[in-house]
Amino acid sequence: MFFSALKREISEEINCQISTDTNPYMDIVHEYETFIVYLISIRAKIVHRTPTATEHSKLIWLRRENLLSLVWAPADIPTVEKLIQEK
Repeated sequence: MFFSALKREISEEINCQISTDTNPYMDIVHEYETFIVYLISIRAKIVHRTPTATEHSKLIWLRRENLLSLVWAPADIPTVEKLIQEK
C-alpha cells in the first residue's frame, strides 16, 4: 500500500521511476505539542529517468554525512541519524 503510493508520488512530483525495498526502512511516531505524526520511511532506488523539479523550485543531492546541514523537522531526525550512521 505505502509502496505503490510512494512510486506514484515520485513519478508525479519528480518525473522518475523508483523501485522500493519490500519493508519500511523505519517508522516513527512523534508527538508534537498539538498533534501526533506517524512517519514511514521507505528505501528506494531510481530505476528510470533523472529526477527533475516539476513541483518544487529545486532538487539537491547530499552525501549522508552532510544531511545534518539541513534543518529537519523533529520527527525526521531519527531517520536522518540512522541514514548517517549507515555505511
